[in-house]
Amino acid sequence: MDLMQLRKNAADHFKANGFPTTKDELWRFTDVSPVANTDFSSEWNASDLAFQPLSSYCLVFENGKLSPEKSKLNAFPEGVKVGSIMDHVDPRLGTLADAQSAFVAANTAGFSDGTFIEIAEGVELETPIHLVFLADVAGAAFHPRNFISIGIGAKVTVVEEYIGAADITYWTNAVTEVFVADRGTVDHYKVQRESATAFHFQTVEAQLGENAVFSNHAITIGGGLGRNDIRGKLIGEGGEAICNGLYLLNGKQQFDTHLFMDHAVANCNSHELYKGILDEKARAVFCGRILVQQDAQQTDAVQSNKNLLLSRGAKVHTLPQLEIYADDVKCTHGATIGELDETALYYLQTRGIDPVRGKAMLTYAFANEVLDEIKSASVKTYLENLVHEWLEKVSE
Repeated sequence: MDLMQLRKNAADHFKANGFPTTKDELWRFTDVSPVANTDFSSEWNASDLAFQPLSSYCLVFENGKLSPEKSKLNAFPEGVKVGSIMDHVDPRLGTLADAQSAFVAANTAGFSDGTFIEIAEGVELETPIHLVFLADVAGAAFHPRNFISIGIGAKVTVVEEYIGAADITYWTNAVTEVFVADRGTVDHYKVQRESATAFHFQTVEAQLGENAVFSNHAITIGGGLGRNDIRGKLIGEGGEAICNGLYLLNGKQQFDTHLFMDHAVANCNSHELYKGILDEKARAVFCGRILVQQDAQQTDAVQSNKNLLLSRGAKVHTLPQLEIYADDVKCTHGATIGELDETALYYLQTRGIDPVRGKAMLTYAFANEVLDEIKSASVKTYLENLVHEWLEKVSE
């Protein structure tokens, strides 16, 4: 299917079905009518936002368009192709991300730019590729589309970062499709620190071949209303999917995380650890589903969602799910929602640590389990600083 037909089909589907409502099971805790009832523009302006490049390979998109001036596009090694998705349309585009989803359909019909990454067979790129999406046009809608293809035995680290101007409303609606061939490795990071009054929705779809590894680490700080949909399909034996996430919410923020891991063949692993820290009247939803198909014997799947509430006004809905049709598997799931341990806080005070600092220390320790899973040293340091900054604000 060519791109024009793909766009038309998605537009037709979106026009016929519109946005989901709370009557839809997967959206029953989330009212997206604020998005549906807002008229967004496609106005473009250069961005004034500052950002910190995390790599010598950095692509910058300002208000939905690639900025060659702000990007670092030169000197990629042989076998690495990186650029605008508008210049590289792969025939597999749209085959993973399901356009039956309203947000994916809107993206497919309306994306104006995004990143294309192709790593050839056997190429291991040690330096991360940093994708920066800047948004500071009030009332605008941005639909970034990213496509990542990793050849046999190839390796890459990709960081997607979404940065927005404070106190303005706009809509970011991103889709990332990832194809990992046999023995390939993708270490993928998603950092979301948009405006606290913005809408942010993203779908990440990954397909893993034999002995392939895909890891996704999602750090959510910004956005007034949003959701991450992360879906993995393991189609080759020996594949492994790792999904870790940390959402830090305060005020009246609401953010959802929906994970779906489809074990289609035998001898695959998936491990999911998501933690949330919520303050004031923030809301979070976690829905994690692991599907083990009949042929997926000797599956090893672990799912955990833990939440820390810093105020009585915060609320979390957590729904871990296992759907198993094989009999030789090792699958576990669990969820917790709680407050800071008063005994531990008291112990710190007896050691001369004031309550504010003690609260920050315990909260950071709770988050650190997720941060410890980050492999890239530069990315880990950057994210640790972001988490410390957030904790300092909520501890004031």
